[in-house]
Amino acid sequence: MISAAFIGPGTVTTAVSAGSQFNLDLLWAVTFATIGCIVLQEVSARITVASGLTLGAAMITSFGDRNGRAAQWIVGVSVMLGCAAYEAGNILGAVSGLNLVVAWSGWLLTILVTAAAGAILWSSRGRWISSLMMLLVLIMGIAFAALALSQDLDPVLVAKKSVLPVIPTGSELLVLGLVGTTIVPYNIFLGSGISKGQTLTLMRIGVSVSVAIGGLITTFILLAGNSIGPFGSFPELAGAMSEKVGNWGALALAMGLFAAGFSSTITSPYAASIITSTVLGDSDKGKIRATWIVVLLTGFAFGISGVRPIPVILAVQALNGLILPLLTAYLILVVNDSRIVTRAHVPGLPYNVVLFAIFFAVVLIGLNNVDKSAIAWFGLTGSHLAWNVAISVLAGVAIAWQTYRMRTRQP
Repeated sequence: MISAAFIGPGTVTTAVSAGSQFNLDLLWAVTFATIGCIVLQEVSARITVASGLTLGAAMITSFGDRNGRAAQWIVGVSVMLGCAAYEAGNILGAVSGLNLVVAWSGWLLTILVTAAAGAILWSSRGRWISSLMMLLVLIMGIAFAALALSQDLDPVLVAKKSVLPVIPTGSELLVLGLVGTTIVPYNIFLGSGISKGQTLTLMRIGVSVSVAIGGLITTFILLAGNSIGPFGSFPELAGAMSEKVGNWGALALAMGLFAAGFSSTITSPYAASIITSTVLGDSDKGKIRATWIVVLLTGFAFGISGVRPIPVILAVQALNGLILPLLTAYLILVVNDSRIVTRAHVPGLPYNVVLFAIFFAVVLIGLNNVDKSAIAWFGLTGSHLAWNVAISVLAGVAIAWQTYRMRTRQP
């Protein structure tokens, strides 16, 4: 379910765009994002497993009643808005995948996809939903692996590009998008919610395997995009695939895109409902059900509005990338609070260094994207990278100081 949650149409669009525009240069961003996602998923789930508290209850315990409730709403609502924003791209992506195979009305397909997802969510059968997600992820993996492996790739070059950071001019938004489509904020809460009751060892294995599968599929998608040129729509992308690998390439793209969209159409509202209960602390089943209904209907409204899917999906990736610094800071502080997580499970110095590196990276990426947008919007020139680095360092120092205070509190 975790893999299905962040392998959505945004993954397909962003990774294919990265591969088609910059070849293998941004493959390192997938590696970084995958490692970062494993670490943050582990931290989120560790808080729940080690303390027995929901993330919302942990906020109140860590920050006090007043500040904790404010943190609940700031984090919870911002991530839930991200769920709603993602849902628009999820449904649009699923419909786009179907449209590559059948020439049915977009309105009809949108209604069918939304109704099917709603029926599955209404059933509330967690085991059945999990099995369906596994099947859809398998379809995605096979489809995009076939497209990627149809190329004549140099394994040494792929390995090199996977670890050497390079940010070509004009790739900043795609770097942010690759991070945002992999380290999905609502997915972090989903991992915590479904890990309750597990042992730490079992939780770590489950999180690591799930996220690694997602990262591998994202890599396949980027490699598939490496062989084509720029595209502006999914039909154009399907046409390029047909030219490069044959008609089966367009069919594989359609299957993978639909599987990505439909699986995420289910998991995004499901994650929002989990946030309602575990972060906002609302156990009312009616309100929890209302949450996923609102998220699903938001996606449906976008689906029938005629909005072109690719710009919407890319914008959503960037938006969620900007939410990441807030969520990462929260996780670092709470997992280091010795009153919540027992000292045996509080992360050590090496683990915290990795967490701070992830925090610095997501802040810098977010600031750089805002800077580029402001320059373009106001017609300015130049870059403020040095300032962005300085602000990111200061933010890291502030979080490090607060982390020290958390660790030295008396349990």
